[in-house]
Amino acid sequence: MKIRIRIPLKIKLFLPVSIIIIIVVTAVTLLFINRSINAFNEEITKNLQLEIETISKIFEREVSFNLEKVQTNLRVAHMHFYDLPLEVTNQTYEMEVADQVSGDKHIACLREWQLDGKPLSENKDFVNNLTNIIIGGTIAVFQEIDSGFIRISTNEQDSDSTSVSRTFIPNNSPMSKAIRGGEIYYGLALVMDKWHTTACEPINLNDTLVGMLYVGNKENDMGELKRILSDFKIGKSGYPFVFDNDGNMLIHPYLEGVSWCDSSFFKQMQGSKEGFFEYKKDRNLTTVAYKYFDKLELYIAALIVPKIENREFVHNAIIGAATIGVLSILLLMALIYRFTTERLYRYFSEWQIAKKKLATAELALKHSEKLANMGQISAGIVHELNNPLGIITMYSNILINELNEDDPMRKDLELIAKQALRCKNIVGGLLNFARKNKLNINEVDIVDFIKRSLQNTVIPANVKVNINGNISNPMIMMDDEQMLHAITNLEKNAVEAMPDGGTLNITIDGDNDNIQIRIADTGTGIAKENIEKLFTPFFTTKEAGKGTGLGLSLVYGIIKIHKGKIAVSSNDNPKEGPTGTEFIITLPRIN
Repeated sequence: MKIRIRIPLKIKLFLPVSIIIIIVVTAVTLLFINRSINAFNEEITKNLQLEIETISKIFEREVSFNLEKVQTNLRVAHMHFYDLPLEVTNQTYEMEVADQVSGDKHIACLREWQLDGKPLSENKDFVNNLTNIIIGGTIAVFQEIDSGFIRISTNEQDSDSTSVSRTFIPNNSPMSKAIRGGEIYYGLALVMDKWHTTACEPINLNDTLVGMLYVGNKENDMGELKRILSDFKIGKSGYPFVFDNDGNMLIHPYLEGVSWCDSSFFKQMQGSKEGFFEYKKDRNLTTVAYKYFDKLELYIAALIVPKIENREFVHNAIIGAATIGVLSILLLMALIYRFTTERLYRYFSEWQIAKKKLATAELALKHSEKLANMGQISAGIVHELNNPLGIITMYSNILINELNEDDPMRKDLELIAKQALRCKNIVGGLLNFARKNKLNINEVDIVDFIKRSLQNTVIPANVKVNINGNISNPMIMMDDEQMLHAITNLEKNAVEAMPDGGTLNITIDGDNDNIQIRIADTGTGIAKENIEKLFTPFFTTKEAGKGTGLGLSLVYGIIKIHKGKIAVSSNDNPKEGPTGTEFIITLPRIN
C-alpha cells in the first residue's frame, strides 16, 4: 500500500519562492564578494603607485645635490677646456682598449691630440689642474672611436690606483647615444664598478664630433639608497627595485646585476613614463607599478602579489557576506511564508478578473456571431428584393416618361420611383453589411486618402479638424472607393455629433503589419447601453426619417471584408470627463 503525502498549498507555493530567494541572494552575495575583491585590488594598485611616488621623492632628494654639483663642474670644465687651443693632428697610433662594461678588448686606432701645444693622450696636466678648481669628483677627456668613446686623459683610477685611460664607453650606452645625438648627458653611470653621478658634453672641432668632455662625482648615496630600499616594505609580498634604460637591474633583493633587456617584463615598460601592469610570477598574478626617473634615466618599480595581500580580506568578506546572506534568506523566507495567505487572495482576485475578461470576450464573440447571422439574413433579403425593386424602378420611370407633365398620375408615379430607389439604397447597404461585394484592391497612401475623405465631408465652420499623420510608411493595399464610403460615414457622424462645434481629431499610426486610424470627436457621446448595438442593422439614435440605421453597419461590413477590426469608446457623461466618441480602425497593410 502506497502512502501518499499531501503537501499543503502554502508549502507548494512557498517552496519555489524559497528556491528563487536562495538563488537570488546567493548570486547577489557572490557578486558583492567579487566586487569587493576587485575594489580591494584596485586600492592595492593605487597604494603601489603611491609607494613609487614616495621612492621617487627619496631618489630626488638623494641625487639632487650631486646633479647640481656635476652640472656646475661641467660648466667649469667647459670654460677651462675651450680657453686652451685644441689641435687634432693627422698622426695616429694604435692602442689596446677594453670595454668598461663587458671587459672585451680590441686594438683601436687613435689620433694624436694637442691641447695648448702639449700631447693630451695619457697626459694628466689638464685634468690635474682642474681637480684643484672643481668641487671634487672626476674629470676625463674622451676621443671618439668606432666602438665608442675612449678615455685619453682622466684622473679616474681603478681599485689598484692605476689609470683607467685605456677603457672605453661602448656605443650602446645611454651616454654614448646622447653624445652622438649632440645632447648634454646627465645621469647615473657605472665607472669601474662604481656608480657616479655624471655630466658630459660633445667636443666638436669644425662642426665634427671628435670626443666628449666628462665630469663625474662618485655616488656615495647609492649604497644608502640600496639600504633604504632594502628596508622599504610594501605589504606582505611587495618590494621595490631599480633598473636602467638597458634593462640592467641596479637595485633588487636578489637579482641585482642581472640584465632583463630581452624579457617581456622590461619591454612592457620600455618607452613609457609611468603605469602599471599585471604578469604571472611563480603561478601568482603579480601587479607591477613603475615610474621613469628622467634625471638618472632609471626605472623605479615595485611589485606586489594581490592574492597574498587580500587573502585575509577575502576570508573575512566571504564569512561576512555568507552570514548576511543566510540571515537575509531566513528573514525573506519568514516574510514570504507569513504573507502566503495574502498572496493566495491576490491570486484569487486575479482569477476573478480573468474570469470577467473571459466573460466579456465571450459576449463580444456572441455579438460578432449575431452580426454574422444578420449578415447572412441580409444577404438573403437582398437577393429576394433586388430584382423586384429593379423592375419597380424601371417601369415607374417608363410610365413617368410616357405621361404628360400635367397628368395627375405623374406625381404618384414619381413618389413610387423615389421610394423604390430608397429601398434599393437600403438593399445596397445591407449588401455591404453582408460582405458579399468584391474588393478592388489598390495601393493607397493612407495620409492622402484621409485628406481626400475630408474633402467629401461637409465640415462646418465651428468644427476644427486636426490630422496627425506621422507615419514612416503610409502605403496600404485596400479598396479605396469602399473604404472612402466607410471613412466619410464616420467623419459625417462625428460632425453631426458636434452641433455646437468642437474638434475632429484623426490620428494615423502603424507598424510593419497594420495601420491604425483613430477618428475622435468632442461631441455629445454615445450612451453606454447603445454602444453594443451600434453596428446592428437598422439601429439608430437619430429621429425618425433622418437615418436608416445602416451607416455603421455598412462601415462594419467594409472593414470586415478588408479583414480589419473596428472598436469604439465613448463618454456621454460630463461628470466622468470630457464627452466624445472615438472609433479605432485597424487594417492590415496587405489584403
